[in-house]
Amino acid sequence: MLQLGATRGSRHVYAGSASHRLKSTTTTTSTTAAAASSSENKATPSGISQPTTLVSADGQTHITTLPNGLRIVSERNPGHFTALGVYVDAGSRYEDSTTSGYAHLMDRLAFRSSERFTSAESMAMIEKLGGSIMSSSSRECIMYQAAVFPHDVPTALKLLADTTLRPKILPEEVDDLRMAVPWELQEVESKPETFLPEKLHEVAFQKGTLGSPLLCPISQLNTATPDTLSAYHRRWYTPERIVVAAVGLEHDDFVRMCSDNGFADLAPSATATPTLAAADQGCDSGAPAKTWFNKLLGGGGGERAPRVIIPGEQSVYTGGTWFDSKPDVDFTQVYLGFKSAGINDEHRLYAYATLQMLLGGGGSFSAGGPGKGMYSRLYTRVLNQHAWIESCVAFHHCYTDTGLFGISASCRPRNEHALLDVVASEIEAVALGKPVVSSRRNYSSREGASAVEVRRAKNQLKSNLLMNLESRMVQLEDLGRQVQISGHKIPADTMVERIEAVTLDDISNAAKELLASPATLLAQGHVDGIKQFHAQVAASHRIKI
Repeated sequence: MLQLGATRGSRHVYAGSASHRLKSTTTTTSTTAAAASSSENKATPSGISQPTTLVSADGQTHITTLPNGLRIVSERNPGHFTALGVYVDAGSRYEDSTTSGYAHLMDRLAFRSSERFTSAESMAMIEKLGGSIMSSSSRECIMYQAAVFPHDVPTALKLLADTTLRPKILPEEVDDLRMAVPWELQEVESKPETFLPEKLHEVAFQKGTLGSPLLCPISQLNTATPDTLSAYHRRWYTPERIVVAAVGLEHDDFVRMCSDNGFADLAPSATATPTLAAADQGCDSGAPAKTWFNKLLGGGGGERAPRVIIPGEQSVYTGGTWFDSKPDVDFTQVYLGFKSAGINDEHRLYAYATLQMLLGGGGSFSAGGPGKGMYSRLYTRVLNQHAWIESCVAFHHCYTDTGLFGISASCRPRNEHALLDVVASEIEAVALGKPVVSSRRNYSSREGASAVEVRRAKNQLKSNLLMNLESRMVQLEDLGRQVQISGHKIPADTMVERIEAVTLDDISNAAKELLASPATLLAQGHVDGIKQFHAQVAASHRIKI
């Protein structure tokens, strides 16, 4: 789903050429979900024997639930390209010690050998398509996406179906991963901007789930086999956990193509765990289509059921500290994080998203203007005031049941304890809504957030939301992930209304709630000062360490 603050994981891109695979680690969101009912009817875990279809009030979004529980969703949004995606409700948060990193490995095995195609044949088909085909694994989703010309949709869907439903995991391909993944891990660890966010999750959620490694550890890589990976696939790639989405197709044609490619034939798991809102919730299963407008966010007409958490899945935030001494690096990196709201807490979620825009920030140099956030508090009160600070930016990683909000910053060596003081005072100032005197300066955070700042932050958040939705691939991921998590699509105008409803008090209360939870503090570089004084600095700003 389109991110108001969340995390996307490792991404594997096949951009027209099978020989040119681009890998990167990026950061993106989700919504809440409801329980799908189980049934003794062998045909479906949701109690239906025929496909049921829901249509949005504006007629743009169609959601069909097949008898096996798999959901097919589409929006007919005409354009030069058609976007397709398969979204699996799996990821690192669901993994235990025996399967740690397997979502990452499944991502890396995408578009290789399957029951119908060899790896070479799959790559040749991708090259012939000339579009963009990618796979991505995150903490809460494994996704497979393609953007192709409309006449290439049947071929692209055939590739997506085979790699998700019928992969053939060969020993030689697992051996390839054993050679490639260590290099990938080394690359990530060499870059603070990719390594430290992962370490932040590990320290913040020390009991697993969201703290489980996003990338496969070396120890686990050495024990992974085709049999163990196939067992992982059978466990998680079940129809009730899969959403197939498209933007730019007629819905009936899309449903037919999905059925032709085997999505309707996928047998429901005998031990299926309900995870998401049933697409036919509140509908007469005998009716082929029914409007679910009244069940949209804030639309009335009934409460959404809470998400059903499988055993061991519920995240537990712990907080903590981690210091990594590297005195030879040019800059010291500091991350200060707190527990925040998850997607199932909608009102607080929009408040935190607005707070992130209000704090803003970036690097010490930016070629942009106000649209780049240069009127945000971390620019005007931190970067513009302290030449020794290299970067300072607010972040928000958002998940189904919780979130991780904070500020990351970097500075020249031997200023790290002062940097913590500066960063902490910014959050405290917004929380208290009054002047906060820092031990380093008495001029930067003279006041809490103003109505003008909140208005600017809301405008920027709405602008970012709507501009992102101009991208067809963003539309696709937003559609697929929203349906996977909440069971329906929340329209952009509803999101805009929720953003507009955020008040100055909401912002202040959100910041206060951050200070109520134990902090997560990371530092890498020259860390002697922050290691010695972090407790005193935190206490002076009402932060629990």
